[in-house]
Amino acid sequence: MSARPVLDFDHFRHMTGDDRALQAEIIALFRGQAQIWRRIIIQDAPVHTWRDAVHTLKGSARGLGLWQLADACEAAEAATRACNPDSRVIGRELGQVQAALCEALDALPAMEAAND
Repeated sequence: MSARPVLDFDHFRHMTGDDRALQAEIIALFRGQAQIWRRIIIQDAPVHTWRDAVHTLKGSARGLGLWQLADACEAAEAATRACNPDSRVIGRELGQVQAALCEALDALPAMEAAND
């Protein structure tokens, strides 16, 4: 896992113009989407399904300043670019995405508390 922080409050505040209502809305949307991502970012799903979800999740994570999650998504995407992708590597990388997503979701209450 990356040495970057799980979440970056300053980045999130900057990206939202420090608008508290917007921040709450974005966090709520992220939480809702996370429930979908958790079900489809699995090795048994069709590659294009989880790869598209990982790509979307990476963008969302970068917008919120969830750097470890974004890095895990980047690594999972990179694993599919190999000429002969190794299913063990892909499985490991998707596991890292799932773990980073759980960490990100666990960190959101701290982000919300900082906005109170």
